[in-house]
Amino acid sequence: PLRVISERQAELKNSSSRDGGEEKQAKHSKRRSFSSSQKDTLQVINPLLRSGSQPANLENVGRRPSLQSAQSDSNLQTGIPQSSQSEESPESISPVFRTGSEPLLTPQPRHTRPLPPGGGVTLRGSDSQLHPRAPPKPLRVSTVFPNAIPPPPSDRDVDPSSFYDELVIQVPQSRQKGHVDRLRAEEKWQSRARLTETSFGFLEAQKHEKSTQLQLDKNLQKAGEEVEDWHFERPHIETSSSFQLNQFKSLLLPENNRPLESSVLLAVKELYNPSDANTLALHMLSVDCQVARIVGVTDEQRRIMGVGSGLELVTLPHGHQLRQDLLERHHLIMLGVAVDILGCTGTVSQRATVLHKIILLAQALKEHTHNLYSFSAVMKALEMPQIVRLEMTWRALRRNHTESAVLFEKKLKPFMKSLNEGDDSAIQGPVAVPHLVPLLMVMEGEDPVENSDRGCQVLYDVLQSARTAALHAQDYQQQAHSLLTGGWEPIPELLESFRTEFALRLFWGQQGAVADKKERYEKFDKILRVLSDKLEPVEITPQQPEALA
Repeated sequence: PLRVISERQAELKNSSSRDGGEEKQAKHSKRRSFSSSQKDTLQVINPLLRSGSQPANLENVGRRPSLQSAQSDSNLQTGIPQSSQSEESPESISPVFRTGSEPLLTPQPRHTRPLPPGGGVTLRGSDSQLHPRAPPKPLRVSTVFPNAIPPPPSDRDVDPSSFYDELVIQVPQSRQKGHVDRLRAEEKWQSRARLTETSFGFLEAQKHEKSTQLQLDKNLQKAGEEVEDWHFERPHIETSSSFQLNQFKSLLLPENNRPLESSVLLAVKELYNPSDANTLALHMLSVDCQVARIVGVTDEQRRIMGVGSGLELVTLPHGHQLRQDLLERHHLIMLGVAVDILGCTGTVSQRATVLHKIILLAQALKEHTHNLYSFSAVMKALEMPQIVRLEMTWRALRRNHTESAVLFEKKLKPFMKSLNEGDDSAIQGPVAVPHLVPLLMVMEGEDPVENSDRGCQVLYDVLQSARTAALHAQDYQQQAHSLLTGGWEPIPELLESFRTEFALRLFWGQQGAVADKKERYEKFDKILRVLSDKLEPVEITPQQPEALA
């Protein structure tokens, strides 16, 4: 074996430098663990006790074992070879085989033969030199955390965590000084960390799921507390109209104006003439949305109403005042259109032109702004008895503006009839302000279909249409908001001319605007009859004398 060959070579080298006395001492030498003459050169950490997991020499920790090292960790290397500097140098330490946790033997110094170059490693008879030794046992000294100092022990009865220490994996410093070697070592440890993370990543996933579930439970608990804190607040019942005449500041009306003042009527006509139908329709839509509380609704108004918009409020019992305001505004728009037509004292062709513009405005309200509330008011004005009786004006319209006449007779009138009957199938496309008048009349005790043969069915359709409008109130709000914010700039004077307060003061003056509504309507209806009769007097046919018997 290699051990025998190396020992023989060592003996041949040593025999040439030593005398015969040494040979005699070598004959009487015995195997022992320590020599008292070599205490100054022996490097042992604890010569008294050593457990089976402790190395014999800390200098051998981390070194690659030589081929001549022991095949088992139980074989103990108790010393290191020393070069002989003199002929009377102390004898080398002969290793003593020990197993388990037996204490080191320190016999009396005796003369032994010198230590072989292999370090004096002794093999067991059952060991083989053709196989590497078994893996070493764990070390008591940390090679990863050489400077780690354990925390002071605490009361283990109170704090059981003192039995354990936190282990943080760190990349150990490479013993190779080369940069490439350090990079390889770091890559090796990083691959181990990735493997560990891949193998036990489900634990982190479970931990994340638990934390997410805890956060969700907290949010649900908080929402439940908010629901518990919520309490029903009774809506406020409005008793006064939203049209405040005493706070209205007009740009067109003088102070204490008289009813139907001619200078004001002329100024309004000058505002309408250069404006097209779409511009007028947008101004009317803006005012209608404010009155119906479709856009620009504040939080205070929502709190008072108890709902999000006026489209919902008109269907509720406490929406009486809003229904009255909408009915009055609808009637005033109708009167304004009638005044515009009957106030034209020019030729028949001029009145036909005004009638043509009114029809275009109705078309713009229907197709451009989708404002069915004002559309119905304009159509109702065109069907007033004072307007319908102007036969000369309608003939001039058919002759000079044929397309408008056909549009009114074939499209607008049938569409208006469908709206009054609650037929939503006639409505195509989005709607900004729905047709509210039939519902308002029903809710206020006025039966708009009492003379109809289909009274019950029409009433059911009207109520169903109102229910649909309340359910889609947010859609109407979005449509109106998109129309009013699409690059449109209102004209203050034109916007004021469509306000309800302006119409009240224009038609009945500063004093008469605060009178009773029924009385105001009756007087103004008489005025319109007079104007209509003045434009086209009634032809009185002379009575023929009775035939003589």
